[in-house]
Amino acid sequence: MTKRNILTPLMALVFVMTAMNMAAQTAADIAKMRKDASAGNVKAQVALANCLLAGKGVKTDFAEAAQWYAKAAAKGNIEAQFNLAFCYEKGYGVPKNMNEAVKWYGKAAEKGNAQAMNSLGHCYDEGGDNFDKNYAKAAEWYRKAADKGHAGAQFNLGLCYAQMKGVDLDEKEAVKWWEKAAAQGNPNAINSLAYAYLRGEGADKNPEKAYAYFSQLATKGDPRSLYEVGKLYASGEGVDQDSQRALSVFTQSAEKGFAPAQLALGRYYDKGIMVDQDYEIAAKWYLKAAEQGNADAQYNIGNLYFNGMGIEKDYEKAAAWMEKAALAGNAAAMTGLGICYYYGYGVKRNKDTGREWVNKAAIMGDDYAKETLKKMK
Repeated sequence: MTKRNILTPLMALVFVMTAMNMAAQTAADIAKMRKDASAGNVKAQVALANCLLAGKGVKTDFAEAAQWYAKAAAKGNIEAQFNLAFCYEKGYGVPKNMNEAVKWYGKAAEKGNAQAMNSLGHCYDEGGDNFDKNYAKAAEWYRKAADKGHAGAQFNLGLCYAQMKGVDLDEKEAVKWWEKAAAQGNPNAINSLAYAYLRGEGADKNPEKAYAYFSQLATKGDPRSLYEVGKLYASGEGVDQDSQRALSVFTQSAEKGFAPAQLALGRYYDKGIMVDQDYEIAAKWYLKAAEQGNADAQYNIGNLYFNGMGIEKDYEKAAAWMEKAALAGNAAAMTGLGICYYYGYGVKRNKDTGREWVNKAAIMGDDYAKETLKKMK
């Protein structure tokens, strides 16, 4: 399931810079802001804090930014209250303190600020040092923000229903809120809806809708969505089957570093699907995915090392990659590693260890392991 929409430092800077319209600040501007802020002008205090937090026209200084936010927040300025809360949540210029963050988010939320309501929900959702999680309160605040039309909160509330966090499990209700957020362009909600329709969770299974939602994100270069679109083209689900198009989008996703797409692309070259069989290119893509922890790719690159296909034969590397995959639960790798131990390929020979690994794969139902085990008696 997709991770919830969480306010990041970059997003926070975007938020605080809104009041400044992203305008460049000269030394004279900063000097006037500082003079007005010192005289008690709340708007100047917030503007100066924004510049200090973002490093606009002045050297970044989180501590001073937090001090000016605190002055303006104490006078009831909503933007300052929100940004001071964010500073406490992240430890920017002040000691990290979730209780203080919740206090100031709460003040902004009480005045109807939907972003603060969503952030309060996040605080209760995630918890922190000396601050316990409270999923019921998280869902409550997400709902308040969602009812005000906050797309991130609508996504988060949907996630609460999908994961039974603070509310009863209700996948249909999750889809309802994700649709509201998706209509506003929230990428997390679009992604979640795509999977909901693909799997028939909370909505009737509809591969066509899944394809449409994945495509929205794929056209923006999202690597996971490109991969899912590639799978749909490969299978012909929700769209006309098109192996060449599948290969194209798998390649785009793989080039962006998405391990499952790198594995898929490796298989295309390994098996010669829609391309000339090329073990060297297959090894390149398998290795990229393997280095990211993909167990299937770890087994595949181990197998290529073992057989010297597209890459120089190296039993030690073969055994090492197969061990990683085997420990991750890959049955084929368990068999391969067992063979390495039984015959001493790349590891110190140990027939008992070899049998143990192959037996584990056989218990998982791997037919090749069962046949191999018979030969090891």
